[in-house]
Amino acid sequence: MKYLLCIGLLLSSVTSVYAQTSSSSFNIRFLYGSDMTPPTTPVLNSATPISTTQIDLDWSASTDNYTLQGYVVTRGTSTVATTTLTSFSDTSVVASTTYTYSVRAFDNSFNYSSSSNSIATTTPDVVVAPVAADPDNATEGTVARIVTRDVSISPGISTTSLAVETARPVRLTVRWGRSTDYELGFLVSELYAKRHVTAVTDLEPGTTYEYEIIAETPFGLKSVISAGQFTTLNPAVSTAPPNVVRFLATAQQDDVQLSWQLSADENISFVRVVRSHLGFPAHPQDGAIVYQGTKRAFTDSDILSEYSPVYYTAFTYSTEGKISSGAVAVAFAQSDTPPGGGDGDSGTLGPAGSTVPVKVTEATSTVEQERYTPDMRVPELSELFIVQSGIEYSFLNPDIVLRPTDSFIVQIPVASVAGNLKSIIGTVLDPTNNTLSYAFLLRINEDKTYYQAVIPALSVVGDSVLEVVIYDYEALTVATYKAPIKFAQPADAPEAVLFPDVFFQGPNLILLGSTLLGAVLLTLLLVLRHRREDKGDEDSADY
Repeated sequence: MKYLLCIGLLLSSVTSVYAQTSSSSFNIRFLYGSDMTPPTTPVLNSATPISTTQIDLDWSASTDNYTLQGYVVTRGTSTVATTTLTSFSDTSVVASTTYTYSVRAFDNSFNYSSSSNSIATTTPDVVVAPVAADPDNATEGTVARIVTRDVSISPGISTTSLAVETARPVRLTVRWGRSTDYELGFLVSELYAKRHVTAVTDLEPGTTYEYEIIAETPFGLKSVISAGQFTTLNPAVSTAPPNVVRFLATAQQDDVQLSWQLSADENISFVRVVRSHLGFPAHPQDGAIVYQGTKRAFTDSDILSEYSPVYYTAFTYSTEGKISSGAVAVAFAQSDTPPGGGDGDSGTLGPAGSTVPVKVTEATSTVEQERYTPDMRVPELSELFIVQSGIEYSFLNPDIVLRPTDSFIVQIPVASVAGNLKSIIGTVLDPTNNTLSYAFLLRINEDKTYYQAVIPALSVVGDSVLEVVIYDYEALTVATYKAPIKFAQPADAPEAVLFPDVFFQGPNLILLGSTLLGAVLLTLLLVLRHRREDKGDEDSADY
């Protein structure tokens, strides 16, 4: 029995194990016996009555052989605080009363040091009228004068920090508002102290506020030590990165060949393509991730043998972690007939099977009345905007001319769209190949002011059309908007030849080369034939 007791005590006394897993061997250290060593005894340095209701205590730091946990503050025979600091303000005292304090330290094993020295102090009597200020001691303040050493204000977007330092302990009241009535609120500090930091919250960005800071001494003297204005900051403009361009989903038997082009923006980190058979993924986690990286193509194998259609959204990520609104494409199995008369592999169909947009000569809008409910709100043509290089067009502008080498933003105010609506998709017709178009999701931006899509530069010239379609939760069209746009170099730009992409597509390049080669060969044949005829004429003359 004695041996079993010893073994039990040995096992229960193991407090820590250290292992070195980075090598092929490891060391184990057993610590026998519990921590029995208490921390060193702190020294109570001062117990200062600040006011009739506050006494400030300060003591020296203790040490421990392992880890010091904190301190227990005792007033008389009662514990009034447990803290990890080396100071404490006791605000549960009353006027004209003597109190005796001491402090003990303790560690993680709840070993307590012996009590520190005791200090007795008496709170002052009830407040009396302060005496006149002492000019010789004005820099430190007196009971009749408050001396301010520093007031600093650090505005934020929706908060502002006010830091105040005075020569002697005071209690602060901070008031603020849009006028000097300070109607928006006030804060009162609980303690008398020489330094205060007050945070004013729930402010509006980019707004000027009036403020007032009142200091009160322990003896009841109040004085305005600072008053003025501060202006909150405007939020930093955070722009989502441009989407990929020419995002296509092409059916190849049961596979879907995905292809896209990256923007020239150096801020792009990678592309994530997400797939769903229920509709276009609205965010990067809304479906199955089929690809992530920096390539420009990917094959989604055998997916059409399981689902048709399948919807894809390509999101670009910036180096700061910002995410684009998303470029979208859809693919159908070749045995299926896409709704709306599409060809099944152009990658340009919307959730309801809309076809490639047709060019228009002026802006148009259509609202499907059978889908429109009283709680819905859809925008007017004047509420759809195109922004490029600081120039803003509405869909009602008669001439929307965009630089082909710059990205542009399509946006709708959030307040213009409401009700049982699911998604907004903008589609741009390829100016050089009117059988192709490229679609993008419009999503709410970070400051929740617009539905937006950043469309990268197409780098082609020609006439096009921008179509915006709003869908409800059943993926059916509620409203359709179209505006004619033109990609062209500005009149003041240097003359430059900008070849349409059609000339750089592989099959067309081969055709162009073949044509040029055929023309050269034909020319050579004509030259040879002409020479033979000349030689025949010469021989006939000699004969």
